[in-house]
Amino acid sequence: MCLELIEKPPRCVLKLLTEQCHMPKGSDLAYLTNLHAEFENHPCYVKGDDRRKWEKEFGVKHYAGCVTYAVEGFVDKNRDVQQDVFFDFMSRSTNEFVQEITVYQDLLGCTVARASGNATTMSRGTSKGKPTLCDSFRHQLQALVDVLQATTPWYARCIKPNMQKAANNYDEKLVLDQLKYLGMLDIIRIRKEGFPIHMPFLDFIARYRCLDKARLSRSYNEKEAVRCLISSQGVPETEWQIGKTKVFLRSYVHEPLEDCRNQMVTSNAIMIQKIWRGYAVRRGELLSIL
Repeated sequence: MCLELIEKPPRCVLKLLTEQCHMPKGSDLAYLTNLHAEFENHPCYVKGDDRRKWEKEFGVKHYAGCVTYAVEGFVDKNRDVQQDVFFDFMSRSTNEFVQEITVYQDLLGCTVARASGNATTMSRGTSKGKPTLCDSFRHQLQALVDVLQATTPWYARCIKPNMQKAANNYDEKLVLDQLKYLGMLDIIRIRKEGFPIHMPFLDFIARYRCLDKARLSRSYNEKEAVRCLISSQGVPETEWQIGKTKVFLRSYVHEPLEDCRNQMVTSNAIMIQKIWRGYAVRRGELLSIL
């Protein structure tokens, strides 16, 4: 994995991808030749081992591995503009909803015009200021970046079990590569070496004071109460730390505490049920006699 790519993505490559139509007499081959000449020595650029494909494709090393791009149709697709004839047919539709959609025909053009410092791409055979697919992609991507910067997103990390999306098929190598690219192995290692369980003093005491047979004295302050409670369970001092407001535990220390608490709660619940059922039976017999 290219660590440089995580901190500094190959923006120069992406910039050239979105400015390909500015090349005079641009073509797919000329575009690819410019890429090879400009980025052949870049660590994130892959020209390819097969010389027969040097005129057809190139690769970029992303954080999740190398991605190969075929350049066929790159320049022509970028010259595509909004189809005025298509919108004309839609405007004459008998369906009111389809007619309303034509209102958004110039929406991208207005967005491009309002963008500061960015001029709309001008392509051969198109009218001045007409937004192209490249313009659409660029400004949609910028809008996405603006939304991400203005919010606090949470991501769900998904693992693909196989490339065919087939059931009951688990590709171990593919899954392992994805775990490496996501950094999950490093995260697991860091969590094992650190103190991933953080609990405020009051929460810790309220949850685990049932484990102390002598019961904690109310004269203890919160920090001392936590210290006495952990010490009574025989937990080594190297496996926990006391902070200003929280206690920090390792995972393999927290799990036994939870097991002991569950056993204690279960046994006490059974005892309470036993006593209540006995009382209910005796009271029922007494009422039947009376």
